[in-house]
Amino acid sequence: MSFANPTPIQLGMTGKLSGADYRVVGRVVMGVVEDGETYYWNEFNLEADAGGSTTLVYEETENGGAWRFFTMFEPEYPITAEDAATKSVGDPLNLDGTDTRVTLVEQSRVYHIEGQAPEGVEVGDIANYFNTEGGDQMDVVSWTGAEAECYHGTTLTQQAVFAAFGIHRPDFNSLLHPVGDASKSSGLAAKVLIGSVVVIITLAAYLSCSSKRRPPAATRISAPPSLLKTGSAGRLKGAGFRVQSHLLVEIAQVGRKFERREYELASDSDSGGKALLVCGSGTGARDWILFTPLHPSEPLTPQQAGAIRSGETVNVDGIAAHVTDLFQSTIRRMESPEADLLKEGDVLYGFAAKSSDVELLVRWNSSHIEFYQGNPCPKLR
Repeated sequence: MSFANPTPIQLGMTGKLSGADYRVVGRVVMGVVEDGETYYWNEFNLEADAGGSTTLVYEETENGGAWRFFTMFEPEYPITAEDAATKSVGDPLNLDGTDTRVTLVEQSRVYHIEGQAPEGVEVGDIANYFNTEGGDQMDVVSWTGAEAECYHGTTLTQQAVFAAFGIHRPDFNSLLHPVGDASKSSGLAAKVLIGSVVVIITLAAYLSCSSKRRPPAATRISAPPSLLKTGSAGRLKGAGFRVQSHLLVEIAQVGRKFERREYELASDSDSGGKALLVCGSGTGARDWILFTPLHPSEPLTPQQAGAIRSGETVNVDGIAAHVTDLFQSTIRRMESPEADLLKEGDVLYGFAAKSSDVELLVRWNSSHIEFYQGNPCPKLR
């Protein structure tokens, strides 16, 4: 394995990130073992002019290079290494007032150090860590001894990183159409262009190999087009309904994200019942499921629901079902003239469970929980 730097970020460079001036003082190659293969990434140790340090992370994903910027913080609700070691994927966590959920639990190893590593970090060191996500927030909790360290993570575009450190890409238009002395500039342009092509080919080969080292990064599937308008009416499974609201919802699960459309339906019967029509299951197909509310005599509390793990069997209102998915849902867009409880940006946690003949949907936040049973319904056109 070559530990060569795959980026143009070099030791000694200076740049500005999040309003602070930094100098690159070190690079650490980290790795985790997955399915017998080692997946590597690079962590650049940045030293602030005003004192202190932070970390800029670069990793290869199936969608290309990804950059993240991590800063250490003191949690409002402290966590010890002993507590951190009990966390599993799907567990809820609140470090600073934001509800998040554990999305990854791993153990990393230091494979290579160039320049100055963070204090106390040496080749061969092993650390435990987990990632949590909630809304637009990503945190990492890491520990090697009795103390746990907490970091806020921010995703950066390559353009933002390059701009921060003054890295300029070649102007290929000027290379192909040089100005000035044609005999001299055209020769230079040809050399630079050939060199650039070699770099591109080499980088493409590197990406194609490195993408095999790890399962694909979280993919995102867009919601299918909306077919129903707010206020429209129709019949489903013999009952008349009116579309009360239309929500574009982002569903985040371990390893993937997808959007779906949710239509809150109001019954046109005297009973005034409601239902939830969901379109989009993350496969890219236009799947429809009609959910009707359940009102268990002994409902789970949000805290109890948050403790449920994938694979467990739950019993909701007499329906025994196997938990198949844990997820976090975020309302990205909302059309609802009659909205009362939910609004854009709201985050709910949930799980889906299946029995032989019905699907359960349970969603909650810190103060509210709702239960549904559902079945597939004919495709709408």
